[in-house]
Amino acid sequence: MTQAFLRSPTDAETPLDRQLRLWQDHRRLVPPDERMRALTERWLGPHLAALEALMLELRHGVDQDREEGRLTFPKRRYPYPKGFCREISDAVFERLRRRIAAPDTPVTQALAAFVRDGGRLSPIWGALRGSYFQNAMQMGALYVDAANDTVTVTKPKVEILPLETSGLEPVVEVAHFARIAQVYWGGTVWPNTLFPRLAPALPILYIDPDGRPHLHPDSLGVFAENMAGGCRSALAFLEQERDNGRVLPADVAAALAPWRTHGPWFEEQCPTPDWDRLRACFAQAADPQGPYRSVQGFVGMMDAVKRVAGA
Repeated sequence: MTQAFLRSPTDAETPLDRQLRLWQDHRRLVPPDERMRALTERWLGPHLAALEALMLELRHGVDQDREEGRLTFPKRRYPYPKGFCREISDAVFERLRRRIAAPDTPVTQALAAFVRDGGRLSPIWGALRGSYFQNAMQMGALYVDAANDTVTVTKPKVEILPLETSGLEPVVEVAHFARIAQVYWGGTVWPNTLFPRLAPALPILYIDPDGRPHLHPDSLGVFAENMAGGCRSALAFLEQERDNGRVLPADVAAALAPWRTHGPWFEEQCPTPDWDRLRACFAQAADPQGPYRSVQGFVGMMDAVKRVAGA
């Protein structure tokens, strides 16, 4: 992550600005325009049944390779495939790219022509039907999910729908992220008023179902959107939580006291919300010349958060 910020800027946009812009687009779906709909209809429309069969073949390959030890995924709370949406979707996507690079069937040839003609083929992530986070693929105007059974394991492994009726929507606001996280992950989402210096960039303290604390959002897109917007999204979330009477409990604040040892971004703690201090931090975060937007300050903040995550 840090190496991206060491280049000298060549224009008015700083290296950090460029990196945030790239992160804003990370796995973000792009609503199809008329051209993309036309490309989808031309190249993929005649092959939808074959496309579904191809995706199912690739998914079965991932399942088999994992079962036989040729592919390893991190441990999860539930047995495979529940909760392995990201890993399965990424593995299928990479295998699909290899098939398109050496097309040997009518459907892979059609996909190759679609991409060559400017068709969008990319991983996407968002909130699905207001209930959970989901990783899938965008093929022009199509939503293609090769991990459709990772929330409800009895569902078909593959689902292909028009993107606009799929129910997948981008997540760009912190409050939206927090709402879905609370429903989907279980555990408890709290406003991060405990660490005022971190609150503008990481406004959520999440206690998972096993009682482990985490700083969120961990979505690059949500993080970058908030940072690029002067952290207004984070402030809106914290104020919403305050207005709803949700305050970090004293026992949670006490349990996180040891995080103070992880450097200056953590050493200032406010067990009771200090809104004057929080607003001062948010004012600094909105300043293009402030410590949150300097290379040194940003990298220092990210390194401190990594140390906490690895502790």
